[in-house]
Amino acid sequence: MPFDATGRMAAAIPFAFDDYLELVDATGRVIREDKRGYIPGETPRLLERLAIDPEQFVATAGRMLRQFGNAIGTPAHITDLCAARQARYLRGMGAARALFERRAA
Repeated sequence: MPFDATGRMAAAIPFAFDDYLELVDATGRVIREDKRGYIPGETPRLLERLAIDPEQFVATAGRMLRQFGNAIGTPAHITDLCAARQARYLRGMGAARALFERRAA
């Protein structure tokens, strides 16, 4: 389902995608006795921890599967998967570079 912070779409998750990521991250940090584990407070936020450029992630999220094909990951992981599958090519290397390789400021 798409994310829609405006509330205009009938069949959509009623908040922005970045709010969803924040919710997932915050939920992981909750400490409860009936929960198996938690994300320590000093652990970087989700996109930072995954070394994903936030602006590129938001720009890419809507078209991610079309850009990546059947594997999403860092350029190194896509290269490793390509070797493991004995394939000469896997779609998504350009998208992986844009998404996972942070630009120097």
